Amino acid sequence: MDTAQEQGARATGLALPEMPFDFGDLEPAMSRDAVALHFSRHHADHFDRTCALARGASLDQLRLDELIVAAARAPRLRTLYRHAAEAWNHDCFWKSLRDGGGGRPGGLIGEVIDARYGSYERFVRRFHGAAATLFGNGWLWLTWKDSRIRIVATAAGDTPLARGHTVLLALDLWEHAYYLDHGNRRGAYIRSFLDELANWAHADRVLRGVAAGAVKSYT
Repeated sequence: MDTAQEQGARATGLALPEMPFDFGDLEPAMSRDAVALHFSRHHADHFDRTCALARGASLDQLRLDELIVAAARAPRLRTLYRHAAEAWNHDCFWKSLRDGGGGRPGGLIGEVIDARYGSYERFVRRFHGAAATLFGNGWLWLTWKDSRIRIVATAAGDTPLARGHTVLLALDLWEHAYYLDHGNRRGAYIRSFLDELANWAHADRVLRGVAAGAVKSYT
C-alpha cells in the first residue's frame, strides 16, 4: 500500500526529498534519535500538509519553491505558505549538515565571508548574535542577495526564499531541532553546528552556481 507521502506526492507533483545522509551519520554531533524524530515527526508532517493544501487550492502542479512564492502573495493561502515554507526550510537544513563538517570554510565561500565580515571569527560572533535576536522559534540563514552575503533570522515558519534570497546554509532554531541533544541550550547547538556540522562544501557549490548565473533560487 502506498504511504500517505507517496499518495500526496503523486497527487500534487511534489516529492519529499530523500535525506542526504542516514539518520545516524551525524553522531555524536547530532544523535540518530534527534534526526529521526525531526524528519519523521516534523519535516514529513509539514510535507504531507503541504500536499493536501496545495491540492485543495488547485496549485498541485507547482514545484515547492514556486508554491511558496505564490502562497506568500495571497493572504488566503497563509496556512499553505506556512507548511510549504517549513517543508522547504527543512530540506535546506538537511543539506546544510554533514558528518565532519564545520570549522573555517575554504573556497569561494570562505573568501566571501572574510571579505564581508573581516574574519571567520567575526562571522561566528555575528551568527550567534543574529540567533540571540530571534525570540522564540524560527530559523537562521546564510544567504546571498543583491551580490552580498547575509545572515538572516526568520521567525516561526517564514523563509527568505519568499523575499528573493538564495540560501547557502540553513539552521533550524525550533526547539525540537536541538532539545533531545542539548536541552534548552540553544547556544551549544549553534556552536556544534558551526564547529562540527556545517556543510561548507554545499554552501560553496551553491555560491559558485550563483556566481556563474546557474542558480537563481535554492531548490
